[in-house]
Amino acid sequence: MSSILFIRKEKNFMTSAITGGLIKAGFNVLEEPVNVNSIRKFKDDCSLILFYTDGVETIDLVSSALSYLKDLCIEENMLLYLIGGPDEFQYICRTVPQASLCDTMARPLDMARLISDMNKYTSDDFTQKKNILVVDDDATYLKIIREWLKYDFNVTIASSALQAINHMSNNSIDLLLLDYEMPITNGPKVYEMMKSDPEISGIPVMFLTGKNDKESIMKVMSLRPAGYLLKTINKEDLIKTLKQFFVSKKYSK
Repeated sequence: MSSILFIRKEKNFMTSAITGGLIKAGFNVLEEPVNVNSIRKFKDDCSLILFYTDGVETIDLVSSALSYLKDLCIEENMLLYLIGGPDEFQYICRTVPQASLCDTMARPLDMARLISDMNKYTSDDFTQKKNILVVDDDATYLKIIREWLKYDFNVTIASSALQAINHMSNNSIDLLLLDYEMPITNGPKVYEMMKSDPEISGIPVMFLTGKNDKESIMKVMSLRPAGYLLKTINKEDLIKTLKQFFVSKKYSK
């Protein structure tokens, strides 16, 4: 049974109706006031945070809760769903980036849609760890990246284009981190091969590059990949960048 942390300004008829409807639909619902302590206490037990924003801009200490929600969305990939009005959404998005929101529902409440959305966003297909393939001819670099990412993602490494193509053809991959400059078959050539194969052409690619000059970056981006990463990136920024990529990708569906 999926658990939802339902936060609101105060308990009233509408919040009780939301809680009751979700419980009837089979969800475990924890209804709590909007504050950092409540969110911190229950965040690890829930698949999603549902925020009923009615009058939220009148809460004196809401800024601390919003800052904490922003950090959870960006750094821990927490799902945040808002129910409310345009003014409240605008107020919240001054702190929590719009791209970090799971979804929004403008009042009046549509319970059938809410239940459908909760089923969607708490499903295993939506919340499971993403599969990342890292391709580089430097074995030491591959080991470092795998160690950095293994707790947040399912990571596979490959040291050649042939290994990468074979793996992608036989496994589900959510993102390819591809060395731009490899011997024999370089990154752009692998990318070209992928685009000609319908079975793997849809896999997003981020190029790994050691060059930070404008000309090199423009050359990389001219291929229109999902992005690029400098090999000098640190662990924290790498994980943050990848999580933000998957957040924006799944919320844009």
